[in-house]
Amino acid sequence: MRHPRIAIIGDTRLQHGELTDAGAIAIELASGWRVDVGFRAVASHAGSWEAIDTLFGAAGITTWLTIRNGDPEAESPDHAASIRMGDKLNIDELFSHDLVIVASRDLALRRFLADLPVHTYPGVRILSLVHFREGVIAGEKLDDLTRFDVIVGGEADFDEIAGSQANQHASCAVEAMIPLIQGTNVRSVVSWGKHGAFRCVTRDEPLLTIPPHHAPHSGSDAPWAAFVGAVAMGMIHRQGWEDVGREATRRFAIRAQALRSEHV
Repeated sequence: MRHPRIAIIGDTRLQHGELTDAGAIAIELASGWRVDVGFRAVASHAGSWEAIDTLFGAAGITTWLTIRNGDPEAESPDHAASIRMGDKLNIDELFSHDLVIVASRDLALRRFLADLPVHTYPGVRILSLVHFREGVIAGEKLDDLTRFDVIVGGEADFDEIAGSQANQHASCAVEAMIPLIQGTNVRSVVSWGKHGAFRCVTRDEPLLTIPPHHAPHSGSDAPWAAFVGAVAMGMIHRQGWEDVGREATRRFAIRAQALRSEHV
């Protein structure tokens, strides 16, 4: 039986034995669902390549990793891997997947990848992550961000993104995005809030809120990465957003509780 195929292209850092950002999403998808996951990035040095490739290999993730050798602008040694415009990509292979998750901070690359499906791969959907440990992506224009199909981030991220253009009468940051996605390619804007609360707006439907399960606080990226994984799988299976939200909050709580149990 063919499993859904998801490609993740983005940035990750190895911290305390766990991968952050794009790497965390890859791990949660591979361990939590029957899905084939591929990950493309460029490691900052050979040691980072070995560490990240080992973790991904153990999780059954297909890696397209290279090393940024001799690059004077390479990240510091503790930055495991990143991807930016100019790095080699197999575009046909990337967009042969059922879903592409863009979790890179590089603005030029993000715009390039968002433009491609419209002209060349119209059947592919793209999920764009806007939440990173270092904060929301700075300088991304709304015209570029709204080229993606679904945008996912933390509730606070959308306060920064919407800014003064937001609907000032909205009850929350995600609802404030509604006027900004009208007439764009965006199908939905999704956020996670405290304890994994789910909020979602689309171009045609009002704010949907799914309250969270009780989930203890965790400093790990795993709970919200599992939340994003549920959104990604919902996109592939064309589920309704209420069903997606319930699964996302459930997955968030399960991972948060598991992490708490590990540290008791």
